[in-house]
Amino acid sequence: MSGEFTPSGKVVIFGEGVDRLRRGERNVYLKWLRRREGAVEPGDLVEVVDDSGEFLAWGFYEGIGAMAVRVLSLDREDRPSEDWLRSALERALRFRERLNLGDFFRLVHSEADGLPGLIVDVYSSLGVVTSTSVGMDRRLGSIAEILAELLGLDAVYARNDARTRREVGLPTWRGRLIGEAGPTARIEEGGVRFEVDVIRGQKTGFFIDQRENRLLLQRYAPRGGRVLDLFSYTGGFGLHALAGGAAEAVLVDESDYAVEAAMRNAELNGLSGRVSAVRSRVKEFLESARERGDRYDAVVVDPPALVPSRERLSMGLKTYVAVNTAAMEVLEPGGLMISTSCSQFVDAGRLRRVLLTAASKAKRRVRFLGGVLGQSPDHPVDPLHPWTGYLKGFALVVE
Repeated sequence: MSGEFTPSGKVVIFGEGVDRLRRGERNVYLKWLRRREGAVEPGDLVEVVDDSGEFLAWGFYEGIGAMAVRVLSLDREDRPSEDWLRSALERALRFRERLNLGDFFRLVHSEADGLPGLIVDVYSSLGVVTSTSVGMDRRLGSIAEILAELLGLDAVYARNDARTRREVGLPTWRGRLIGEAGPTARIEEGGVRFEVDVIRGQKTGFFIDQRENRLLLQRYAPRGGRVLDLFSYTGGFGLHALAGGAAEAVLVDESDYAVEAAMRNAELNGLSGRVSAVRSRVKEFLESARERGDRYDAVVVDPPALVPSRERLSMGLKTYVAVNTAAMEVLEPGGLMISTSCSQFVDAGRLRRVLLTAASKAKRRVRFLGGVLGQSPDHPVDPLHPWTGYLKGFALVVE
């Protein structure tokens, strides 16, 4: 692995890029690239300098999409190496250990852990790596070996099939990097057990970021009431509501895999008789529910990113308003609602305005419970890289 950390040359940047690096940002865009010096290829370790030749950083040259360099170190004496990578992963692990997260957690959250372009999730004895970086791609085997050693993992898988990879021209694939174990693991959260499939599931198999919000619903769950879990995936919110005392949970998702996995999770927790899993588009389900006069004591609205880009902000916000309006219309007066957005282009203020607009359209009055809901603490937010804090939500009472 030593050759993978031998610098192949220098990258000269100028203007705003220099200022941003000196502030501690981890991404250098091609618009700030003056030139490359040496036989620099995508994925190489390079020294980043300004026009005067002054050292700024060490990083991986990318040269894809809008990205020039993923910055790893801002200290000339702290040049990335095999030991450097191991230390970075050990540091991330020590931080998660302090959080008492149980048997699953996000170990690396890209820029927020000083490893831009890299995500690592751990599910019991399995690790899952996601990369959006040419440099990280070239070192996935080494990363997997270090992870297996540090955590005693039975296998490490790659989930390199995200939309962001396709957008920048990186190959998309998923598969096992090392180890012999199959792609499924069982985890436990707040007394509720889930089976995670790191190959068939969405993202890396489970939405770890919603941990605190699922536990919040478990505390707030309407005792003896009906709960509607929209965009339910494998049943996380609905099953936690049942564990908190709800009598019935209706789970709605358009994915066959999600519906099947949700029912397996219900059975795993002895809750099959109290769960209905419906394969349907949420819009169509809510229209039918309104026509039938169905009512629920709590509703969770946890859609995928409806605003995947700035260009789609206006259209996406209209969709957020529509689904939240329809969800409010099937809530009993005084019912609980949890509504979230994982769109990085929708901040908490915009989501709050969405919910107020939805309430007006549904002719309902709302009261917010507490402040903004966020992501699990194993997804730390780096204020220099605001997209690391993409998840936000609100709990509210709908009168």
